[in-house]
Amino acid sequence: MEGKQELYTTQAAAEQLELSDSHMRNMIRTGIARPQQRIGNSWVFTAEEIERLRHRKRTRGPKKKNANSL
Repeated sequence: MEGKQELYTTQAAAEQLELSDSHMRNMIRTGIARPQQRIGNSWVFTAEEIERLRHRKRTRGPKKKNANSL
């Protein structure tokens, strides 16, 4: 079929990104990950979104405050 996108569950996307399911769900909750839609109780992702997440800039911890802004 032309135009049909393959969709991946949260678990499958997390596995491809080498993340835990709970971390993937947290990324959805915080707006980092943008699933295509919700089907039943499951969020589904496109291959493009998985690739976007794979190449995202990763940070650890809270953003540091600028010393000049204090």
